[in-house]
Amino acid sequence: MKKLAGVLAGAWLGLQLGVGYLVAPLLFQNLERTQAGELAGVLFTVTAYIGLAVWLLVYFTGRSEEKRAYARPHTGKWVLLLLALLAANQFLVTPVIEAHKTGTANWLLTLLGGSFGRWHGASTIIYMVCSVLGLGLVFRLVKLEWR
Repeated sequence: MKKLAGVLAGAWLGLQLGVGYLVAPLLFQNLERTQAGELAGVLFTVTAYIGLAVWLLVYFTGRSEEKRAYARPHTGKWVLLLLALLAANQFLVTPVIEAHKTGTANWLLTLLGGSFGRWHGASTIIYMVCSVLGLGLVFRLVKLEWR
């Protein structure tokens, strides 16, 4: 199960990097802005849900290894941080961006305010941090080391 979790995490990382840093820029270069944004949004949503599923699998696999005393607990905290960032971006920030695009209300937008650019920037930073964190975790999983 540990190897499967590592392979799936590596596949997610490839998807994350491919969508965010290759596909999305190409969409905006070659399509009309609104159409590119809609398609990129769908791709980011799919990537986020796959990431949540994969990293939950990685977390529970690691916890299982930890209970057998083959591992140390530190990696689990990084995985939980990655899961929290993925969830925050998907379930908190993305709805605010959508509310800006459609002109509808959103509780977080009402509470904190901010422009489309600020929320999009926050989402981009979270995405980038998830990519770097995922890269580090994949390297750790490939080493088959849980600490």
